Amino acid sequence: MEDFIHFLQGTMEEPGIISWFHFVALIPIIALAILIPYFFRNTEEKIYKRILFIFWVLLIFLEIFKQLVKSFHYGDPSYWEYSIRDFPFSVCSMIYYFTPIILFVNNKKHPKIVDAAIGYLCFISLAAGLAVCIYTKMATSTLIYINIQTFIHHGTQVILGVFIYVWNRKNITIKTVYRSLIAFAITAVIAIIINVAFYPNFINMFFINPTRITNLPIGNIIQENAGYPIYLITFLSVIASMTFLTYFVETSIYKAVIKRSKG
Repeated sequence: MEDFIHFLQGTMEEPGIISWFHFVALIPIIALAILIPYFFRNTEEKIYKRILFIFWVLLIFLEIFKQLVKSFHYGDPSYWEYSIRDFPFSVCSMIYYFTPIILFVNNKKHPKIVDAAIGYLCFISLAAGLAVCIYTKMATSTLIYINIQTFIHHGTQVILGVFIYVWNRKNITIKTVYRSLIAFAITAVIAIIINVAFYPNFINMFFINPTRITNLPIGNIIQENAGYPIYLITFLSVIASMTFLTYFVETSIYKAVIKRSKG
């Protein structure tokens, strides 16, 4: 076990936004984000859920190893020190919690709940994952495993976000956007409660800790100079705008493809 942890804790130069590692990582993400939705756009529900399940299990295993890498003391794997800041409850971690809703909640009995989960993954999660895949600075590290896990995780957000939208394209409406934002609001409130509950430890889940200055680029400037309420309103406005924009982009592309196929 110790040798395995040492292996996972191997180091490298932290990859930049424009680096060979970045470009190599983006190639399979872009390819799978196109190929999986295309070839499985009309597949039966059983296959659709099987694909989601495979990706979900993969992400869970990678997250477990990530927790091990961050928790064992470097140079001494027998020393365990877990930090609550590493607990997976961020905007991008919500793929762990919303995917099971799509997989296991009965859509006929709880259509609004499932629709909210669908909206969260194909709008909010997709946009957040894409943002990290482009601007990698806040997610990369000098640890090889963390960099690999980061791109697989956020790349999967993009891949599944597109796939979920394409497979559910005929049932997604503007109401899906509203429900996804309600789901986001609920998780954001939980994040604030966790942040405050563990004060004075620096926990900044969802980047909305009222007791600390956020480390989000530009966001830290706004919070430091305008105060937390203004920063929070700005942050939530950006999330909402990003969600609507992703919806309209995906919908416009879908309509353009339909129009072309008919024309």
